[in-house]
Amino acid sequence: MTSMWGSGCILIPEIKGRFLRWLLPALSVIVLFPRGAKSQEDHLLFLPSDAVFDHLIGDPREPQNYLSAELDHDRFDGSIAATLEFLQWVQKNQTRWGWGVEGDTFIQVEAPGYGHYSLTNSDYYLVLPERVSDWHLGTYLSESSGDFSNRLEYLHTSSQLGDGFFTTIQGFPSTQESFRYTASYQPEERVRFYAGGGFYTKTLPEEAPFFLHAGTELYSPYSDLFLATTWRGYFTYDIQASQDLGGVFNQNFSVGLQWRWKKETHQAVRLALLYYNGNSNYGQFYRENDDHWTLGLFFDP
Repeated sequence: MTSMWGSGCILIPEIKGRFLRWLLPALSVIVLFPRGAKSQEDHLLFLPSDAVFDHLIGDPREPQNYLSAELDHDRFDGSIAATLEFLQWVQKNQTRWGWGVEGDTFIQVEAPGYGHYSLTNSDYYLVLPERVSDWHLGTYLSESSGDFSNRLEYLHTSSQLGDGFFTTIQGFPSTQESFRYTASYQPEERVRFYAGGGFYTKTLPEEAPFFLHAGTELYSPYSDLFLATTWRGYFTYDIQASQDLGGVFNQNFSVGLQWRWKKETHQAVRLALLYYNGNSNYGQFYRENDDHWTLGLFFDP
């Protein structure tokens, strides 16, 4: 049986080599700058608890952990992500710089439309065939000062068809290497704007290199909930424009509730209704139009 592991094995040698090239500098940082080493002015932090650049909750391809169901298609989507900020440089004027790595896998499966009986013990089970999986791995440099923050990423992405679709869908090698820059402006806690762009240094299949990205996040005031926790409503809009296929615009709207243990923490659980319109975010289907509503549960780090 080949599943997500089978399709993902193609990436192991390439990802392993890239990961080792990033890990060696990180280990040297551990030796040179132990956690908590500070001066009275500028100081360095190793493995800080909060990242310099807050992740974008409206971007459907931001590193994130979630489960969702497409309401007008028989499909489920999910993601398992990790972001590790190794080092921060905090200046006496409160400007912060950060460096870290990020990784994510986005998976889409078909709804359990078929039931099967085992021939050995007559147990009944449901099949959830994987349709496609996208893999992201990258490193970034970030900065924040006052209401502004910035992030520059170098990102590798690739996409594979899931098991059971090799004979029904024509797959192809899909991989990209890109530089991405994002600037964020948050004049107050309840409003955030961001915009940026980037270019692909390598694409398979070959496409035009440049793309743009912008969006906004709007929040309601916090309200108290049980056990001294707090919640608030939010709305996001995200748009991405690329030169793929002669010009593609992908839009993502979301409205939802965000629950936090405390206002000051970054960790949160969100329940959201989303609408996506554009071409598919999955590399194997980027040529296909994708228009759907989604109900999702998100876990913010």
